[in-house]
Amino acid sequence: MRQRIGTLQICTMIILFQIGSTPLFELGIEAKQDSWLAMAVAASLGMGMIWVYLRLQQRAPQADLTGLYKLHFGRWAGGLLGVVQGLFFAYESMRNVRDFGELTTLTLLEQTPQWIVMLVIFGISVYTVWQGVEVFFRASILIIPFVMLSYFVLIVLLFAAEIPKLSLLRPVLEEGLQPIWGAFPNVLVFPFSQMVLFLMFWKYAASPAKAYRVTYASYAIVATFLIGINALIISVLGPEVASVSALPMLEVVELIRLANFIERLDVIVTLLLFLGLYVKMTALYMGGVLAIRSACGISYRWCAALLGILIYGTSFLEPNNVAHIWIGLELTPRVTMSYQIVLPLLMLLSGIAWVKRKAEAAGLSGPAAKPSQK
Repeated sequence: MRQRIGTLQICTMIILFQIGSTPLFELGIEAKQDSWLAMAVAASLGMGMIWVYLRLQQRAPQADLTGLYKLHFGRWAGGLLGVVQGLFFAYESMRNVRDFGELTTLTLLEQTPQWIVMLVIFGISVYTVWQGVEVFFRASILIIPFVMLSYFVLIVLLFAAEIPKLSLLRPVLEEGLQPIWGAFPNVLVFPFSQMVLFLMFWKYAASPAKAYRVTYASYAIVATFLIGINALIISVLGPEVASVSALPMLEVVELIRLANFIERLDVIVTLLLFLGLYVKMTALYMGGVLAIRSACGISYRWCAALLGILIYGTSFLEPNNVAHIWIGLELTPRVTMSYQIVLPLLMLLSGIAWVKRKAEAAGLSGPAAKPSQK
């Protein structure tokens, strides 16, 4: 049975993936009250990177990211890059597994051992990956209504309670553009250029042309939403408090008090973050499995099992949450930008004609093929 993902499924998955764990952090806070401007600049550059990714995909519509590496760098070098790429995706998935454990112990289950919480959610992720690309993308359609409605209600309640103060967003560009540039590359690498992951999934689109168009539209929608959420947090907490808050979005919602009975809505935010983390960890995990499978030709499910053990085992290496966040926001972006930005740009600058000829010779220039799960 051929696996296919529809245009709507691609749209909802992009939105959920980009939201992911992003509300856990106040990105670009180095720019203080201009953090939302840093996010806007990063989102614009991220749109440019999507154009790069889609141009590469159009050279060989049946190829995934590993396949593109092989076409551009040769079979052996490309295969090696594919394995490394899969391990990078697995590493980023591991970070979301740890985020889930830390968030749960901080908010809901303070007495529950973290390893149990992480095992349960990652077990669900493993089951999803085993079911394949089509099932996972279908699940996004079930999740998206709750996510969209919940965020809409929370934003309306915040303004109904007159909590945001737009004065906290001023003065704009008080120190010029330097603070905005100081937020890079971190604010671009996470979350916007993580869209490189979809080079593992676009090949399964039932209608590639429509999938490419909806990618731009979905990204624009979710980027606007994330910029708005960033500005909202600053307008409630202010840049000083937001910069030291462990869970800024949670602190914002805890301030909602209406009619003496609408309160304690932090539970909704926690559930939203849980869903975002689940989608992101599963997408990255599945991307890692597909990348390594494409590079080595091993069984999909064997690869899923081995990579799953690696992800769960390494999620305990960081000694505490402070080290986990520091590594994730300071060190990781400088590494991941190599495959999110540098390698795609190198491939884009390679000769288009000979890559297309190689794709045609390899049978990768037609409709997408299915992944084997045997």
